[in-house]
Amino acid sequence: TFTSALFSTFSPQPPVFLWFPSVAMTHQSKLTGAIASALSLLLLSPTSSFTAQSKLPWIGRFHSSSPSGQLFSSSSPPSSSGDLFSSEGWPLIKADLDKVPIFCCANAEGKPMAYSVEVKGESFTVPFFFCDVDDAQAELEKAKSNTDMEGLGLIPFPLGKAFEMWANDKAVIVPGSEAIKQAGAPPGSNPIGQEVPLFACMDIMQEVPPGPDGKGGGPCLPMFMVLEEANAAMEEALSMDGGNADDFEVVSLSLPRAVELLATVPETPAFNFIPPAKSIQHIEEYLSN
Repeated sequence: TFTSALFSTFSPQPPVFLWFPSVAMTHQSKLTGAIASALSLLLLSPTSSFTAQSKLPWIGRFHSSSPSGQLFSSSSPPSSSGDLFSSEGWPLIKADLDKVPIFCCANAEGKPMAYSVEVKGESFTVPFFFCDVDDAQAELEKAKSNTDMEGLGLIPFPLGKAFEMWANDKAVIVPGSEAIKQAGAPPGSNPIGQEVPLFACMDIMQEVPPGPDGKGGGPCLPMFMVLEEANAAMEEALSMDGGNADDFEVVSLSLPRAVELLATVPETPAFNFIPPAKSIQHIEEYLSN
C-alpha cells in the first residue's frame, strides 16, 4: 500500500515506459481513436437533471458531522482486493468507473511513463495517473523539460482499470491538489499518496437512462470529483424541487470507500461517477485540433 508517508523519494524516469497491451497505441491515429471512443462513451450517457429527495436510509451510518467537504474516513486499498475484483459485482462497478478518464504522461507509442518509487527501501516502477488534467499537463511539461524524448503527450486512462492497478500496488492515482484541500487535507499537502476524494449531496439523485444493452439506468447518487460541480448539482436540485437549503450539504468520501460501499453494502444505491467538466473539455479540444 502506497501512502504519502512512504513516498520518501520519487523521480520520473523518462526512458522507462510501461507496456499495457490494452491501451498501447501510436501517438497519432490510434491515440485519437482511443480518445474518441472514450469521449463517445461519455457523450452516449445523456446529461440528466438532479432532483431532491428524502435522505436515504443507509446514509446515517456514514454521514459525517464534520464540516462540509471533509472526508468520511481514511481507507487503504481493499484488504481483500482479490475477492473484490473476482466478485460478481465488480465488472459493473468497474464499467461505471471506466466512464471517468484520468490522465498519464506517455510516449509516442502510448506507453505510460514510469516513475521510480522507493517504499521502505524497496524500489517500484509504476505509472502515475492524474485525476486533474491540469496537474497532468504540468507534469507533462516537467517531463518534456527533463528528457529529450519526442512525442510525449497525455493519454486518457479508464479510472476503473487504474483503480485495479492501484489496489494491487501497480500504479499511483494522484488526486487533484485542490480537491484534497477541499476534502480536508492540510494546506500544502502533497497529493501523491493521498486518496481520491469524491463529493456528493446525499439528498439528491440523478435519473440515468439505461445503457445501449438495456441494462442499468434508474435513480443514481451522483459522485463528483470536483466540489464546485457537486455544489452546482445541489443548487440545480433545489431550484427545481424546492426545499430548505440548510437541509442540504455536500460531503466527501474517498474513492476506495465508495467502491467498498457498492461492493459490500446491499442497500447502497447505484452511484453515477461524473468526470470533471475540464477533463471532457480537454478531450474535446484534442479531437477538434
